[in-house]
Amino acid sequence: MSDALEVKLAKDETEGQALARACLVPENLSAAVITSSNMLGKAPITEVARELKRQTAAINSGDMTRAENMLVAQAHTLDVLFGQLASRGMAAKHLDTMDGLLRLALKAQNQSRATLQTLVELKTPKQVAFVKQANIGNQVQVNNGNAPARTRKTEKPQNELLEAEHGERLDTREAGTAGGADPAMATVGGKHRAAKRRG
Repeated sequence: MSDALEVKLAKDETEGQALARACLVPENLSAAVITSSNMLGKAPITEVARELKRQTAAINSGDMTRAENMLVAQAHTLDVLFGQLASRGMAAKHLDTMDGLLRLALKAQNQSRATLQTLVELKTPKQVAFVKQANIGNQVQVNNGNAPARTRKTEKPQNELLEAEHGERLDTREAGTAGGADPAMATVGGKHRAAKRRG
């Protein structure tokens, strides 16, 4: 049984190119780490890589069974780790040792919770709503960082609709004459004007 990964040459590919390609395949990298641990005995790296590729293909086709199983197993493992560390921490004779072990226990507990939360989000994904921004209110100010100061003047002022020509207002507040379209309508005479004009 060989400990080396079996690499097949593709068409018009050198041995060096094939090895470089094989080294960058994610499943091959994972297989190298998994087999180097020897936790469950020596497994052939090529077979481990093939199994990982089968599982990757299942995920890509939408089958999340393996990912769900993995998260449940990891949550259980972290929970056991929490229990062991907490038990050792409570039995510790020195305060520093107790503090260190209990901190590690609580980290394992938090990771177990986060793993289960990930599993829940995988099983029931959150609904995402896209909402357009609405500015409600009379005085809304948005500061997006330090905007550079304007260096050139705009050619047209903001109130250009109120001016006939630059600097000349349309409303001159002078009495006008009746228009030819409706001669019955005349300007208000001095008798009917308000005593005090509004400013």
